[in-house]
Amino acid sequence: MTILDEIVETRKERLKIKKGEIAESDLIRRIDPPRPFFQKDGITVIAECKRGSPSKGVFVKDYNPVSIACDYERGGAHAVSVLTEPDYFYGDETHLENVRQVVSIPVLRKDFIFDTYQVRESWALGADAILLIAAVLSESQMKELADCAAEYNLEVLLEVHNKEELGKAVLVPATGIGINARNLKDFSIDLEMSRDLCGQVPVERIAVAESGMMSPQDGRAMYDTGFRGFLVGEYFITAEERVLTVKEFIAALL
Repeated sequence: MTILDEIVETRKERLKIKKGEIAESDLIRRIDPPRPFFQKDGITVIAECKRGSPSKGVFVKDYNPVSIACDYERGGAHAVSVLTEPDYFYGDETHLENVRQVVSIPVLRKDFIFDTYQVRESWALGADAILLIAAVLSESQMKELADCAAEYNLEVLLEVHNKEELGKAVLVPATGIGINARNLKDFSIDLEMSRDLCGQVPVERIAVAESGMMSPQDGRAMYDTGFRGFLVGEYFITAEERVLTVKEFIAALL
């Protein structure tokens, strides 16, 4: 069993418990309606709030997603991604709720979503968009979840890791197609693979570079390849001066 399989199985067990505690109809959004997530005619830099990862452990000891998200917004980030998976990425659903209440930019729920219950849950938590990961979903599941997201006016970032997954993703109604340079089975990074796949993303979709960018130069190289969305986690979250780091990254893309 890969780490990805393990994460999904653990998430399924948690979801089973959650469904027994809270009925889907009781999941209610108590904040303003979803905001548009992607910048359709420009770049979208998505700065990620995550405490840690399975491969590298805890990034931030005194993790405060609200403070971090505010730094990102001051730095000029166009959107925020919040990890809510608790067992391997040390996230929590309240992190997303709290961030969404204080920032004026849209928020993506980043988690392992495979059930329509989780889509409504994301909407209720205040998300403006959700991440769907092709590696853990069938084509029919991707379509079902993307259609469900549309019912709640949530945008979708559909993440792929190889040519086969991309071939399925282009058939799914998702605004953004994220090409993750990180292999979720062994957590290795391959930026060259991301650049190769970028040209195969349909022009009507927004190609989003995910993972592996650790400098403004990395971001610029991905921009020159054709990416117009950039999801940056470790580089931003571990920076001593987050506001300045985000500003410098964005400046390199302009």
